[in-house]
Amino acid sequence: MNTTGSVIEPPVSALSLVENLQQRLLRQFRLQVADWQDICRELATWEDVYLVDAPSDEKLSQHRTNLNELERLGHWLAATSNQPTFPDSEIKEQIRLTLQDLQDTRAMWRQRLSNDHKDDILAAIFP
Repeated sequence: MNTTGSVIEPPVSALSLVENLQQRLLRQFRLQVADWQDICRELATWEDVYLVDAPSDEKLSQHRTNLNELERLGHWLAATSNQPTFPDSEIKEQIRLTLQDLQDTRAMWRQRLSNDHKDDILAAIFP
């Protein structure tokens, strides 16, 4: 107590201020990753609507642009999570797996097979 009778609070240490900030930034980073992953999942719905039945060149171009941007953002998130002192290995792995999903999606929609190759695949599956 001081001379006026009020309780004097001990000063907050600089370390606890920084730790508090780090926790807040990590919480916000997790939310950003979750937002990015939500949009990556929504891309699958977009593919179902615009690409499954009859993909036009315009929609394939839009798809390529969307994938490029989602991968670009994912690499930005990965660059942060790949820092040696990054404290959350789970979120780091989620980013890596989501980037792999985007690469797999690109491969699935970009590989154009010849009709002969398609026939060979079908013949191998359904003799």
